[in-house]
Amino acid sequence: MEGIVAMNKKQRQTYQLAREVIRQKLSVREFSTLVGRSYRQARRMVTKVRRRDALGLIHGNAGKVPHNKTGTVLEQELTALMRTKYYDFNLTHFREMILEHEGLRVGKNVIHRIARKHGLVKRPKRRQRKIHKPRVRLPSEGMLIQFDGSEHNWFSNFVCDLIVGIDDATSKIVGGEFFIGETSLHCLKVMKDITTAHGIPDAYYLDEAGYFGKKDRDQDRTQIGRALETLDTKVIIAGSAQAKGRVERLFGTLQDRLIAELRLNNIKTIPQANRFLLDVYIPNFNRRFGVMAREQKTRYRPVHPALNLENIFCKKDQRKISTAHSFSWTGNLYVIDSSETKDFRFRTININTHLDGSVDFDILGIPIKAHIHQAQRKNDYYPKAVNS
Repeated sequence: MEGIVAMNKKQRQTYQLAREVIRQKLSVREFSTLVGRSYRQARRMVTKVRRRDALGLIHGNAGKVPHNKTGTVLEQELTALMRTKYYDFNLTHFREMILEHEGLRVGKNVIHRIARKHGLVKRPKRRQRKIHKPRVRLPSEGMLIQFDGSEHNWFSNFVCDLIVGIDDATSKIVGGEFFIGETSLHCLKVMKDITTAHGIPDAYYLDEAGYFGKKDRDQDRTQIGRALETLDTKVIIAGSAQAKGRVERLFGTLQDRLIAELRLNNIKTIPQANRFLLDVYIPNFNRRFGVMAREQKTRYRPVHPALNLENIFCKKDQRKISTAHSFSWTGNLYVIDSSETKDFRFRTININTHLDGSVDFDILGIPIKAHIHQAQRKNDYYPKAVNS
């Protein structure tokens, strides 16, 4: 024998069985069955024991340090980063970030092994769900935009809403913005940005929120339905969250990855977050997670120059103009400016309220100027009784 050989219990049993074969007390076929190996493997093992005795069962790398073993210093550095700077990142996201920000190129298996060793694996909370068969993606960009909002503690100091649209064919985020509250005006703002950046899509997939509409009533009764109908864009109301699962899963990804990156970049306000979302995160997300559409031809339609998107994607109220060229709105009496020479009596005027709070007026898309004539108060209609 060549020195001292350290063997575990299983190796000792295999060695004794191999010696039985050499002494012709056991056949190779029986040996292969007892050690759980194929006939050819068993025959090679017996040959090695015959040539080198017990050393024939010891792997050649036993006792040697693997050439690809992770160094102690690197393991300590990765562990420190997982516990401090990137404590809320999942391991795939962590690997991307240390390559981008720390210049460390580390294999995913190494990261997973170190994380498991030190108990640093970030495990998602899973619950038992009803099985829903996935819907096949639509073939072209612009055919369907899945649109929704998510109220969440995005900045770790206050709750706000992220409203996004995702293209069904490519899973690319086509628009998104943070707001305080998920209102009609905020949704219209994101839809306007999508239209300006990409064009007019064929349809939007929305849920049954009051400002989106209900399946059992006409969609043009809502501000969003009216705006999309103007652009000849169809509104589809989903019957369940699973029906628009792509945008629902998107929020799961964003709550895992975006929150961590906002914290890493010390972003704590909505304006900062919106700049980061538009300039950095969405382009990186689309490169990382976007897929190619089955058909290369886009279905986004160009915006006609005659369309005034500002007056389409806004809150629009309507009033009738009286014989005195006046109308009442929000408790005030408005009079059309005397510079308007046309007769607008009994016409319908549109009152357009924009996200910044500004208000303008139009009739069939033609801008009209009007000013407050007098403020009306309830007590003007119901004067107090005078004691006699």
